[in-house]
Amino acid sequence: MKETLSNQILKWLILLALVLLIVSVVSFWFGGKSFSENRVAISIEGPTQASVGDEIAYKIKYANETKLDLKEMKFVFSFPEASIVLDGEKIDSELSKNFEVALLKPGQSGEKEFKGFLAGERGDIKEAKILVSFKAGSLKTVFEKSESLSTTIVNVPVPLSLTAPPNAVSGESVEYIFDYRNESGGDMADLQFKLEYPDGFTPKSFLPAPSGDNDIWNVNLLKKGSGGRITVRGLLSGKEGEIKTVTAVLRKKIFTKYADFEKTAVSTAIANPLLKLNLLVNDSKDYSAFAGDTLKYVLQYQNNSNFNLLGLELTVNLNGAMFDFSTLDSGGGFFDSFANTILWNAGSVPDFGNLVPNKRGQVGFSVILKPGVDISGSKNLFVEAAARLSTSNVPTSVGGNEVFATVGVTTKISAQPVFNILSYYNDQNFGSSGPLPPEVGEETVFTVHWQIINPGNDMSGVKASAILPAGVNWKNVTSVGTGQPEIEFNRNFSEVVWDLGVLPRGTGVSLPKYEAIFQVSVKPSSNQRNSPVTLLKNLRLSGTDIFTKQLIVVNVRDLDTNGLADRPGEGSVK
Repeated sequence: MKETLSNQILKWLILLALVLLIVSVVSFWFGGKSFSENRVAISIEGPTQASVGDEIAYKIKYANETKLDLKEMKFVFSFPEASIVLDGEKIDSELSKNFEVALLKPGQSGEKEFKGFLAGERGDIKEAKILVSFKAGSLKTVFEKSESLSTTIVNVPVPLSLTAPPNAVSGESVEYIFDYRNESGGDMADLQFKLEYPDGFTPKSFLPAPSGDNDIWNVNLLKKGSGGRITVRGLLSGKEGEIKTVTAVLRKKIFTKYADFEKTAVSTAIANPLLKLNLLVNDSKDYSAFAGDTLKYVLQYQNNSNFNLLGLELTVNLNGAMFDFSTLDSGGGFFDSFANTILWNAGSVPDFGNLVPNKRGQVGFSVILKPGVDISGSKNLFVEAAARLSTSNVPTSVGGNEVFATVGVTTKISAQPVFNILSYYNDQNFGSSGPLPPEVGEETVFTVHWQIINPGNDMSGVKASAILPAGVNWKNVTSVGTGQPEIEFNRNFSEVVWDLGVLPRGTGVSLPKYEAIFQVSVKPSSNQRNSPVTLLKNLRLSGTDIFTKQLIVVNVRDLDTNGLADRPGEGSVK
């Protein structure tokens, strides 16, 4: 009986131990699982779109929405690649920022802010990240959470354009051309441009001269709408097939240091030197054209080797919406209208059957540019021609599968602005005063409208002007379009001047036209009887095409009283 009772007690003790073990295991697993790291809130607040150079504030927010204390919280915030990180009144070279929170009780929250500038190119997506590790309550597990924020660069205040020859023979002279322009909403100060040259490049000349060493140009003030060009010429050396990359960098002064904001790069391949190919447009490598111009291309070729080069083919690809291909004279080559490519072979150029050493020659073709300008496309107008001379008959002692030479040329296009002059006796806004036809000894007032349309590229330094002849009086009554500069009269020179500064592309086409209105008067003398009176002479519109760098001048014939828009032919004095 005692033994049976002892056995029963033992069984109950074992059962109790098992229950306690099960409870412990369940408490361990389900107690730990009751903590949800999803209730540890972490986020990054900041812009989803920005411009290069914008100061960005990233706000890190965190909160404990669990029932346990959060301990040893370690945060690592990573700025987007190539950002300029601000640390008070200085730039920090580190893109990562660390901070810690020793204890965050249930219901508590906090935030931390970091500031910097974004750098890059239009369309770049810049990602900021936050990573946090922590412990919860008495749990020994180290938890981690992360969040990110993407910001798209939607605007580049100072677009950069860098050109270099696509191919060059080792030891040849090459030219790097770097253009920049302020397209922001205001002036920009303390800028610096830097050219990072490839290995093997030795600069020989600069325009303009650099500010320091041979690769730095400082620009203290770049006004809204203005720009510039940096040209560097030098010798480029390297092994055949090597790619030589030059990089242009825009830097801005932040506090006491310059920081990189924008970069652009272009590469030149060291080409096979056996063949030489040159391409000219209207006898120039950098001809700037006007809409409607005839472009005469000349391709000059030469065998620089000691080998006979057999079975050569020359192709030229023409690219640009301004080409009027219906006017193309292919110069004996075959024009493929689907690919916009001209081909010459031995059938059209006998030299190409067997180009003997040092033999040189040329082929040519011409095409007319369209007279009108389509402003819905690229902001800057240009056409391109890319030529390639090649043969697969490689001399035995020469490596490779092909002997070739390439050359290309880009022709920038300007479109003439339109300077319309209209004059009225009875203007709809200003009315009329005095007799018409004009009478000797009587004052008649005329209203003159200047209208300017620009279908081409942006222009700078734009000015319209005219001279008031003797006997024509300035009435000091003027009107201009909203937001447009005032028109002025210089009495010392009897000159009407409308200084516009920058004239945007599309003015009068996709944008409102520029219009200035002013009044002049005449009181004819007896010797003017039976003749019209000249109201304005030496009418002129001038400015510089920002893209092509061409000075554009539009001259307009003199305006007299017979040229009235509302009363034509009634201006002879009585």
